[in-house]
Amino acid sequence: MAINRIVSLKEMSALVGRSPKTIWRWWRKEQSFPAPRQINGRTIGWRETDYQAWLDGEWQQ
Repeated sequence: MAINRIVSLKEMSALVGRSPKTIWRWWRKEQSFPAPRQINGRTIGWRETDYQAWLDGEWQQ
């Protein structure tokens, strides 16, 4: 079974090629990006499988 790695906002920004602010806007206002997961306290990240599904055009809200 593969481990579903968590991607930080900084890393996600680099992967997508957009600023963290743009990623937040896609998620919160436009709802066109997967929601992050709360890891602990105030730390959040995205599951790598959610990012891959979004990249492949298979992600659904």
